Amino acid sequence: MRRLMYRSLAGASVVSLAFVTSACGHASTGASSSKSTGAGAKLSIAAVYGLTSDPFWTTLGCGAKSEAAKLGVDYKEYTSANGETSSYSQKFSLAQLAKPDGMIVNPSNPNQFTSQYKTLMNNGVPVVTINSAKPATQYKVVGTDTENLDFLPELSKLVPSGSGSMVVINGIPGLVPVDSRLNPVVNAIKKANPDLRALTTQYTNFDTTKATSAVSSLLIAHPDLKVIVAADGPDGQATAAAVKQAGKAGKVTVIALDATPTEVLALKAGTITALVAQSPKQIGQQQLKTVVDYLRKGKSGAVPASSNKIGVPQKLLTADNVGDSADWIYKSNC
Repeated sequence: MRRLMYRSLAGASVVSLAFVTSACGHASTGASSSKSTGAGAKLSIAAVYGLTSDPFWTTLGCGAKSEAAKLGVDYKEYTSANGETSSYSQKFSLAQLAKPDGMIVNPSNPNQFTSQYKTLMNNGVPVVTINSAKPATQYKVVGTDTENLDFLPELSKLVPSGSGSMVVINGIPGLVPVDSRLNPVVNAIKKANPDLRALTTQYTNFDTTKATSAVSSLLIAHPDLKVIVAADGPDGQATAAAVKQAGKAGKVTVIALDATPTEVLALKAGTITALVAQSPKQIGQQQLKTVVDYLRKGKSGAVPASSNKIGVPQKLLTADNVGDSADWIYKSNC
């Protein structure tokens, strides 16, 4: 949105707005050309993101804030509790008016501010995002690594053997940031046990009430249900609640993406078998560091645009290692 924007995306129905483009006025041309960004200068960095009700984004902000303190730069967030494009536009305009030296921008729609990125970058203001605009207009992308998936062999060992059924609980179909993490997990489960019969994917619009009802119905209609894969935080929380209510905790393998506080509690209780977690803390830290590193090189002129990505690894959390995985656990506050 949680995140890649998921989160984002990670955890709310408003992520469907990722496909809605929004016209945003050009409020400012960016940082003042008289500002020095060389070594030793006091830099100012602005971060724009929404959906602060989602622990993924809160944790990302905490990571950026801690890195800013470490590097000795001024850091200010422009955030909102929702993920609506109009809210992003308002916050983005306010951030531009502050004329920061660099920006971190994580909108639901990666193409929402492409023209504004061009203006900022032409004025020497690097912009780092969690998803790449198309064509690329940002300096770099810093987000979840969806290519190097070293945890999949470990996950495969958790898949139960024998015949039965499996089902995926997801928010909405076709959301690339979610599917890029979900599909490798589902494929690994199917490969580990080809005898599992796939049921029709249930889409919940990230509504926990709807997801809980859907899982409860599936558990009744399919007594052979062995594996449930939840694609995001809200669906993971709902799945855990439904499985617990049905008295099937530990009897049904639940693999959920993300690591919200509620999901972590369910993992520790044994209702969720494993969590495939992103590290929003490290993403936030690396986003901030990437902007500052560029500025402290003291380069002048336009910032080059690219889709180059710095990938932050995912991790498979289990009851055995969750205590040693603080960087992959989402927080409701810093």
